[in-house]
Amino acid sequence: MKSNLMAVFVAVALSVSLPAQASASALPAGTLSLPQNGQFTLSVSATNPNMIHIPGDVVSAISGPAGTLTDKRLTSSGAVVFTAVTDKPFTFYVETRKGQTFPVAATPVKGQGKVYRLLGDMPVSTPEAKAWETAQPYESLLLSLNNQAMKSALPDGYTPVKPDVADITVPSRLQAVAEQAWTGHALRIDRVRITNPHSYGVALREQDFWARGVRSVMFDSQAITLMAGATLRVFIIRDAEVQP
Repeated sequence: MKSNLMAVFVAVALSVSLPAQASASALPAGTLSLPQNGQFTLSVSATNPNMIHIPGDVVSAISGPAGTLTDKRLTSSGAVVFTAVTDKPFTFYVETRKGQTFPVAATPVKGQGKVYRLLGDMPVSTPEAKAWETAQPYESLLLSLNNQAMKSALPDGYTPVKPDVADITVPSRLQAVAEQAWTGHALRIDRVRITNPHSYGVALREQDFWARGVRSVMFDSQAITLMAGATLRVFIIRDAEVQP
């Protein structure tokens, strides 16, 4: 896909409603996004097995200082199970099949095992995502990706990443909450919840969400005005990595 292709703003009136899980809040319970310091800080059980999942990916290894981890095993669902065998804080690393590495500053505790779902913040490119993106015309690609995201059924190879509105342009009159985000090969798609906090309606225009690297903007509603107190979701496709 050529990066100089014109962005396409999709203003198709959609009759498809979001599934229940897509209407829920940003991330499933227990899902943690990578902090700004690039390291997770977690408590882990020293008396019972713990489990770590990486949504959209498969754990390939877990490692830490000698004498800190035991009963390490990978599960058929792609998670890793382990138990801490020290009572002192330590750092361990979780590696994945797609090349992600998650550093974890662990504090051992007694009690029930912990279960975590960890999300990274860097683009993850896979051969499956590249094949899917390059197998269809540009406009068809954007439409297909939007429609699949609205159904929470992303193409093979797309990986959940930390949702963030920091790099997304949102009209100043509206409030935005990043709910979910996924990266493929060259593209990233963000699902953002938009709310009108005012006592009057605000016009909805795709171009108001334009920013460098944006390829497509699609609302989950046919409305052209967001009424007072109302909420909708906008799906924004942009370059997986926007060069300065």
